[in-house]
Amino acid sequence: MGGRKAWRSPARRVQLLPQTNYDAGKAGAVGSRAAAGAGSGGRRLWRSSFGSGFLARSLLWRALAALTAVMLALHLTSGGFVTVGLVPLAGSSGAAAQLEDLVQLSGDGDPAAAARRYISETDSAPKLIPRIIHQTYKTRQVPERVAQYMGTWQRMNPGWDVRFYDDHDCLDFVRREFPEYLEAYRALAKDVERSDFFRYMVVLRAGGVYADIDTECKQPLDTIIRSRDTLIVGWESEFPDAQKALDAWHVRTRQLLQWAFAAAPEHPALKELCDRIAGSQHRAFSPDTHLDTLERTGPGLFTDTVLKHADLHAPNKRDDPWTVRILPRVQLGVPNSPAYGLSPSDPSVVVLHHALASWRIQRRWFWRFWQRTTVEDTSKQLTRSWNWHSEDAKRQQISKMQKIDAVARLYPVSTVFDPPFDIFTHLVGRGERQSGGDVSSALTTHGSWQPSVQPSRRPSLADALVGSLGIASNAVLLDIGAGYGFFSLAAAARGHKVHAFELAPASLEAFEASIEYNGFKHLIEVHKLPLGAPDQEEYICIVPRQKDNVKTSRLGSDPETASIDMLRGYSTPQAHQTAAMDCQLMAKRTPGASVVGEEESVGAIRVSANGWEGFIMRGFEPLLHRSQAPPVIALEWNPAAMRLVGFNDPLEMVQRLYDLGWTDISHSGYVCDERWYSVTYGVRRRGGMKPEDLSALKQPTWCRLLPEQFGLLLERASSTYPETLLFINKKAGLAFNATAAGGRKGTSLRSGASDREADSAAEQVAGSGRGWSGMLHLFSRHPQADLSNASEKALGDEKVQQQQQLSSGRPPPPQQPVDPPQLSLSGQPASRGGSGELEASKRVERQAAAASRSDDLARGAAGGVEQLEGAATALQQRGESESTRQ
Repeated sequence: MGGRKAWRSPARRVQLLPQTNYDAGKAGAVGSRAAAGAGSGGRRLWRSSFGSGFLARSLLWRALAALTAVMLALHLTSGGFVTVGLVPLAGSSGAAAQLEDLVQLSGDGDPAAAARRYISETDSAPKLIPRIIHQTYKTRQVPERVAQYMGTWQRMNPGWDVRFYDDHDCLDFVRREFPEYLEAYRALAKDVERSDFFRYMVVLRAGGVYADIDTECKQPLDTIIRSRDTLIVGWESEFPDAQKALDAWHVRTRQLLQWAFAAAPEHPALKELCDRIAGSQHRAFSPDTHLDTLERTGPGLFTDTVLKHADLHAPNKRDDPWTVRILPRVQLGVPNSPAYGLSPSDPSVVVLHHALASWRIQRRWFWRFWQRTTVEDTSKQLTRSWNWHSEDAKRQQISKMQKIDAVARLYPVSTVFDPPFDIFTHLVGRGERQSGGDVSSALTTHGSWQPSVQPSRRPSLADALVGSLGIASNAVLLDIGAGYGFFSLAAAARGHKVHAFELAPASLEAFEASIEYNGFKHLIEVHKLPLGAPDQEEYICIVPRQKDNVKTSRLGSDPETASIDMLRGYSTPQAHQTAAMDCQLMAKRTPGASVVGEEESVGAIRVSANGWEGFIMRGFEPLLHRSQAPPVIALEWNPAAMRLVGFNDPLEMVQRLYDLGWTDISHSGYVCDERWYSVTYGVRRRGGMKPEDLSALKQPTWCRLLPEQFGLLLERASSTYPETLLFINKKAGLAFNATAAGGRKGTSLRSGASDREADSAAEQVAGSGRGWSGMLHLFSRHPQADLSNASEKALGDEKVQQQQQLSSGRPPPPQQPVDPPQLSLSGQPASRGGSGELEASKRVERQAAAASRSDDLARGAAGGVEQLEGAATALQQRGESESTRQ
């Protein structure tokens, strides 16, 4: 009740004037005075509570304090991985010195500094989405508690044009710009419906960003808007079924938010939204007035229309300028308090929604009879109001949502990665789990995923693994147990080739859809076979034949008898030893080294195989002995699962890699978190640290692992969640990058990088004494430009020559078909012939084909730019005519 009074109180409103910046600092001063008053009242209350029983209460508190001190002392002397009592509390660098041996890779760093670095490189780049922010409220008397949120949009985006509209401004805008929609706009029953309609129209005409007044901007918008973007929206929520979604007043199990979005002018998705609202003027969507609003103009209509255009305008259509990018929930859909696995303090948050939900308490239509223009409108509203039946409306809505879910099984999400790419996911709870987690849910929520730790931790596994491929464009990633393909797609987004291994049908369905959607088919080769040691090469059963009385699922097997690990080929050996007559689907287990060609430059290996990681690394042993061995190996290491599949000594693999030269080892997961907690527990409890030491206490993603700690790692490892082990071979890394520097004419460096820069980067690695920290500095160098055409990265001077020929009017060489790698039935590469001339001829053909594809894509992109330039010209002409009228 107090909240509503504060909302409506004239004394707490901020006057918004055209072209005037309001000062939100007053809100902070008012809050400080209120806090001071509350503190004073609290002290008076404490004094008045003194009485005869105060002495007894004081003795009780002392006894509790003594007991707490004893328990704390016991805990300090029996820490987990590292004894807490060893942490010094004095000195300016006490905590930092203790953590130096623990932390292998630093944590998140300064998100604001990272954002500033990013903006300094991208802010000057031209964007198709104008730098305009639109906000609206019924009057210019804006409530003071939302004025502070509105002020963040201008402060975080200096140089942007912030435009505010009240109800009269909105009506004038519609009358002037969209007279064809004026009747439908005035006929809408509720203020919130007109607000929805207006936001679509104003961004359709002017472009830019729309933001509700109860949203707060946490990062500059240039951090998420890229040069080719023409529509950016965000996921709001997802639920396992329609009933749970409707209970939370959501009309889609997977719903897009509309409190903030961005678009270029004249985007066809916004045009369709406006047309559909205008065409449904005399249609009832639900007997429930709230549900009717959500379907008529709100998230129901918005979700359906945007997803339709996301499918129509896929990123692989390079000549189509009308892109659609759907951000994960963490960027635009975070509430103002921790919920649904999201926190306002997450460094990836761009827009924070304070969810005032004022439209649900607005006056009903019957208080606004005077706004109705016809008897027909009035009768329509009477029908919508008096036909309200809650249970019937809910059943009708659930049926509609279930029909939509039956058709839409996969949903795109734009990842939090540089450059971003789209990945398809299932609804929460309907996808296949990996490494003990719901990968689909993590990707939808955070736009990223890594095993056993929070996806927002930095540097992430993707940063380290894909970043290690940075300089050499011909570097190859081997991704075993690819799952939904997050790491494979991240490598392809930077132009690297990938050999991915996956068999699970639901993951494979989403992975292959993502490859097609992003246009990565020329970069990612998917091998549908399980891997193992050389002595395990045989056919195994992955889908047992079902009995007549057992119904098979859509995956071709009953979940109770064929687990996800069984479908991937990494269950227990006994489970895979099913007779051929009792098996529905078989696959040949193959040693990994036989699948990778000798000529391929493998830069990194990732293995996620539920205990089979030891056998798989035995199968890659020949690859590890090459003169150009992979510098980086990432293993999801689960000792309990390894013993279950017959690998009885889990440390054998760790020690073997260490003996072969992979001596810089980091680990991430349960044990690393336990070590950090033990080291910092005493310091965090006692306090008294200097500000410069606080950063050392930030929880890291990675911890250093020394040989003498192998036994403790095995002892403390979780039996449920794997620990990610990251192995670095410095000698192999130097050789790998020296080869890349020597063959630089056939590879691609960071946009604008020089030969001297590449040489200095190699020298930094050669002179680095900090192992992986120095390697990361080199490996993290990747193209900063918007790599919309990843295939261009793999071209050298030959591609430049082809483009010069095209610009000079000379025809390019004829396009030659590119044959995919031929595989035998066992999954091994077929014979390639021994002629060097044949290999050179094929290499020239591939380069010519790539150049031709690049030219086609460039011409298509030029056509798309021409369309957008035409729209921009029309917008400018309308602005000039408007100025003339004024």
